[in-house]
Amino acid sequence: MISCKQATDYISRREESKLTFRQRWQLWQHLAVCTFCRLFNKQNKIFIKNVSHLHEHTDAALTSEQKESLIAALESS
Repeated sequence: MISCKQATDYISRREESKLTFRQRWQLWQHLAVCTFCRLFNKQNKIFIKNVSHLHEHTDAALTSEQKESLIAALESS
């Protein structure tokens, strides 16, 4: 049986990359008995869903002036 720390790590990593079959099985077993990790799993799913919507609506880009100012600040350091 994996620890809660490992389970939360697997839950977080599952969003970024695939888990091995063994890791998925261990996580499934842990979630079957651990209420707190099941809650963390639900909260993580909600968080990922909401963050992905935020990313769609942002136009994060620097203007030419901001880029030049940033470069000048870095060169002066």
